[in-house]
Amino acid sequence: MSGSHKMWCCQVFILALFAHTISAEFHISAAQAGVSFDGPSPAQSPAAVTPTSRPKRRVYALCPPQFHRVGTDCYSLVEQRSSWLEAHFFCKDKNANLTEPGKHADRKLRQFLQKQDALSGEKDPIWLGATYDHHNNQWQWSMSGRSLTTDSFSRTDPAQPLDNNCAIYDPNLKYRWSARPCSDKLRFICQHKMPKVSGPNRFKIYNRWNATYPNQLANEVVLEILEPRENDRRFHRRVKAEGSDEEMIIPNRRRNNNRRNNQRNRPIQNQNQHPNDVNYQPSEQRQRNRPRASTVAPPTTQSVNPSNDVLAASPTPQQMTQYDRKLQRQRERERRRQLRRQERQKLARKQKQEKQRRQKEERQRLQREEQQRRQRLQHDEPKPQEIDELRQRSEEEHEKKQRAEQERKLRVEHEKKQREDQERKQKEDQEKQQRDEQERIRQAEEEQQARSHQQQLHENQQQQLRELKAKQQRQEQEQEYQQQKRDRELEILKQRQLETDRQHAAEEEAEKLRLERIQKQRELEAEQRREREEQRRKQREEQEELDRQNHAKRLAEEKRMQELYAERLKQANTEREKQLAQAHEAKRLEELKLQEQLKKQEDERQEQIRREQEEEEKRQELQRLEEARRFEEKELKRLHEDNLRREQQKLQREQEIALRKAAEQKLAEEEEILRKELSEEERAVKQRLEDEMRQEEESRKAKEAEERAAEEAKAAEQKRRLEAAKKQADEEVKAKLEEKRREYASRISALSPEDQRKFIEMRKRRKQLKEKKERDQRAKELKRIQQAMRLDDNE
Repeated sequence: MSGSHKMWCCQVFILALFAHTISAEFHISAAQAGVSFDGPSPAQSPAAVTPTSRPKRRVYALCPPQFHRVGTDCYSLVEQRSSWLEAHFFCKDKNANLTEPGKHADRKLRQFLQKQDALSGEKDPIWLGATYDHHNNQWQWSMSGRSLTTDSFSRTDPAQPLDNNCAIYDPNLKYRWSARPCSDKLRFICQHKMPKVSGPNRFKIYNRWNATYPNQLANEVVLEILEPRENDRRFHRRVKAEGSDEEMIIPNRRRNNNRRNNQRNRPIQNQNQHPNDVNYQPSEQRQRNRPRASTVAPPTTQSVNPSNDVLAASPTPQQMTQYDRKLQRQRERERRRQLRRQERQKLARKQKQEKQRRQKEERQRLQREEQQRRQRLQHDEPKPQEIDELRQRSEEEHEKKQRAEQERKLRVEHEKKQREDQERKQKEDQEKQQRDEQERIRQAEEEQQARSHQQQLHENQQQQLRELKAKQQRQEQEQEYQQQKRDRELEILKQRQLETDRQHAAEEEAEKLRLERIQKQRELEAEQRREREEQRRKQREEQEELDRQNHAKRLAEEKRMQELYAERLKQANTEREKQLAQAHEAKRLEELKLQEQLKKQEDERQEQIRREQEEEEKRQELQRLEEARRFEEKELKRLHEDNLRREQQKLQREQEIALRKAAEQKLAEEEEILRKELSEEERAVKQRLEDEMRQEEESRKAKEAEERAAEEAKAAEQKRRLEAAKKQADEEVKAKLEEKRREYASRISALSPEDQRKFIEMRKRRKQLKEKKERDQRAKELKRIQQAMRLDDNE
């Protein structure tokens, strides 16, 4: 077999192997590859199972692209950070919803999330589909609107408000549920129903998913039915995933064969049905009288507008565009906003009505009180007989008052005399006390003045010390600053010197490299020039050799032609033939001479061109050498100027350094002189201040001893008076308490025996209620602690 035939066979075999990869919309299976959304029919599919004698009954569990099977549902963990509402609409666009797990599904889902986050290293919370209904004060699922029958909420703070909160999986709480504000940007997980269909029906699902997930890979799992009851549909079916030991329960769906109460209890079509269900049938939409506010208008049997615009067909849920969904969400938001506005208006109306009602009740109450006051005044108005009695009674009371007034005047005069005597005595005592007080105040003022004078002296001394210290610190700082400045300048000068030296060395190195490069260039040019001369010499020699060969050929050809001419002359019979032969020979000789002349001219022209080229090359070489010489002279001049400038800069820097060192030495001498003067002045001031402080301290101690003795005597007198007043106050308090006890005992004894018994029972009951309340409080606290400990143990 030839090689081309073998190559052709290999190409045919490779094309046959990869023929099934031509389609761009194939989907992969978790159990087997080659499942396509747009693939062949089930009968022609390569994945179709060939029938056997006893085939295993099995179904296919399907998950859309980007979704993973967890239990009996499909879930997709989206890493995009979004608010709860954005996550809700993202899942809706994928024909899914935020997850609403049950009790068992929640346990499996938490295990799935733990594995995923352990691989990715993420620790952010994850949204799920539960929201808090603040109207009914309970949690509910957002998609179905049902209340939560079970939850996995961790411990929450009851005092924290839950308004505008949504549920999350919290990785910090072992993926238990918690609450966060719905506006936070978090991850989320979408849930999709997992259709379980037979082999032929799965292609319907693929064709439907192609509209939502074009050119993406789906996931499928083969489920083997374990129960032998093949036709008994009264029980749920137990299945096992192929390739694993995981078993699942598939709930049985009620067929339409049961006609009992079919018409009366017929469910509403597509009420709780997801568009991705296998048996989903889009409901027929009722014709709308008003136009739809979207990009797709509903079909109408008769045009209602006079224009000739062609209206498109009404969209199905699969045909709705992104713009339609956006408009739908905008309408929903506008509807919710209108509802909130109506609720606010209703609440405002209620508050206004309540305010008007209270104002009306207040006015009615005031009117009733005014009417009652008037009735009391009319009822209390006296009669004529009563007036006479009242007048007589008032006269008697007036006489009694006059007698009492006279007695009071006599008593007042007597008391006035006694009071004048007491006032005179008190006045004398007060004058004596005032004199004593003035003497004490004068002494206190003198002591205060002495103390203030001493304090002023002390403050002056402290101020002088502070000023001296501040002055010394300023001088030290100034010296330190000057020293640092000089050090910095010296460092800068050294750095500049190093930089110039480094630059000079770099320039010398560059100059050396440049000279080496120029020398190499010259050597290379000389080598090239020698090569060109050698090449031209070889060409000249070859040309001369060729010319010699051509000349020899021409001579041989000329000799041959002459011999031929001579032979023709010998063979010519007539004169005419001889003349023709002579003319032909003359013509040939003339042509040959002309050719030689042309060749000579061409050789001369070529030689002239060669000489001109050599002269041009020599001229260019001389020009290049002249330019190199001028450049070298210019570089040497520049280097000489740079060296002179560097020498000048170096001398200038050395002069500056010398000047700075001299200035530093002078400053150091001045600083030493100032330091000595300051130390002597500070020592003198310190000695003087110490002497003054010692004298003032001795005088202050003497005055303090006198004041202490006076204060001790005064404190002893005050203590004696205070003890007497305290004893008197204690006796008064004791008498009041005794009076209270007697009054309390008399009030209780004045009660009847029945009331006394009731009073005692009431006191006992109050005491028992108080004790019971304390016991309940302790029991509640103990129960809360036990519950918290139990939760910690469970976690």
